[in-house]
Amino acid sequence: QVRQMFRFALSRDWIEADPTATLRKADFGGKDVERDRVLTESEIKELMLKLPKAKLQPQTEAAIWVMLATCCRVGELSQAKWADLDLEDGWWRIPAANAKNQREHMVYLSDFAMKHFTAIKKVQTSALWVLPASKIEEDGSQTHLDEKAITKQVRDRQRVKPLKGRSSASNALLLAKGSWTPHDLRRTGATMMGELGADGDVIERCLNHIEPNRIKRTYQRQKMELAQKQAWAMLGRSLEILTNEELNNVVMLKA
Repeated sequence: QVRQMFRFALSRDWIEADPTATLRKADFGGKDVERDRVLTESEIKELMLKLPKAKLQPQTEAAIWVMLATCCRVGELSQAKWADLDLEDGWWRIPAANAKNQREHMVYLSDFAMKHFTAIKKVQTSALWVLPASKIEEDGSQTHLDEKAITKQVRDRQRVKPLKGRSSASNALLLAKGSWTPHDLRRTGATMMGELGADGDVIERCLNHIEPNRIKRTYQRQKMELAQKQAWAMLGRSLEILTNEELNNVVMLKA
C-alpha cells in the first residue's frame, strides 16, 4: 500500500521520484513473489494448437491473442468499449479510467491484433462492450466482463483435476514450461519487442509505464509514437509467423 501511495503521487508529479521503486519484499524479510514467466516461441506455437481444444468462448480465445499482441492488461481489455477502437486506422484508445496509472494510452493495432479484434466483433453480443458480461441486469442493462473472468478461465484449464462446476477441459492450456497467466502475456510481448530490436524506452511507453525520473519525465515529452507503432508492428508480424502452421519450421532471428 505504501508503494501504491508513492506511485499515485508520482503519476501526478507530486514527488520527484518513487523511493520504493528499487525495493523488493525480500528487502524487508518478506517473500519476493515477482513473476518472470515469459512464454517461449515454442510455447506460443503450442498455445496456438491447444487454444481451439480448451472449450473457451471464441471471444475469449481471441482476447488471449489480443493481450499478447498489444501488451495490454487483462483489466484494460475487459473494460474496453467499441467506441474506443478504430478498426479502420488500427488504433485502440485505453481511457485513463481504465489504465492502472490513470493515464490515457494509445495502442497501435498490428494486422495480427486487428484480425483478433475483428474475430471478437463477428460474435459480438453488445454494441457497447467489446467483452460484455453474460449476465443481463434486471433493468436490461449489461456491463463489461468481470476483470478476473479471463484469468479464472485460463487458470481452470491448467489444473490437474477440474473443480466442481468449472470447465471439464482442465489441463488443456498447461504449456511445456508450466502454468501461465494473462499478465505473463504482457511480459512475453514486451520481451519479444526487445528481442526484435525495440528500444527499452519505447517498450516502456508501449506498456504505458510512468518514467520514474521526474527530470526526464518533465523535459523529455516526446511520445515516440512512430517508434511505438513500429514495435507493435514487429511484434504482430512475429506472432503471425509463430501461429501459422504452414511456417512451423521458421526460426525467428533476434536483434
